Amino acid sequence: MAQPPTLSALRSLVAARFPTASRKQLGCVPTGIAGLDEALGGGLPAGRLTELVSEAASSGGQLVLTRLLVATRAARQRVALVDGADGFAPEAVPADALRHLVWVRAHNLDEALAAADVLVRDGNYAAVVIDLRGIAERVLRRTPSPAWHRMHRAAENQPAAVLVQTPFALVPAVPWRLTLRATQGLAQRRRSQAELAAELRVETVRGHVATEEKAG
Repeated sequence: MAQPPTLSALRSLVAARFPTASRKQLGCVPTGIAGLDEALGGGLPAGRLTELVSEAASSGGQLVLTRLLVATRAARQRVALVDGADGFAPEAVPADALRHLVWVRAHNLDEALAAADVLVRDGNYAAVVIDLRGIAERVLRRTPSPAWHRMHRAAENQPAAVLVQTPFALVPAVPWRLTLRATQGLAQRRRSQAELAAELRVETVRGHVATEEKAG
């Protein structure tokens, strides 16, 4: 059966844009947020799914993505973003940090997961971010478990660290689940990204420890 045109086009785009990318040894990808990286033992683990739950718009999910793009750009690493609800705000990211980003704007959850599967298996990216925030809760809760099992398997032995951003705990069998709690400082007057990142409140729900800490 022929592949959907959208996935075929995505494969062609990746192959044309990054024809000589090589695989890197598995390790971790620092997010650029010290407290978050410390909780993860150095950064997002390659070859694994990490779930980041943002329970409120002011909890810092966009900030985490922005800092990750800045950090990976400094390391000359490529990142793919699967935007499930067209919520990414590129104007909030320094222009130079977007140079190594492939941004896929999905039309629905199925398309987002299918695109993520292609990108994770591709092997050209240090990190693949699957942002499911903004998708209706009833739709997310209907996601069949085999879809996540397939994503876990796709990530194994691949160089990409997979970050799944969700509005509530969703991904089964994920080795790391971190929750961002709403922080008053993020809603205050304009401050530097470094200052805002230091104010993020991170709770490790699943991982080596289950304690709440202040990132930074």
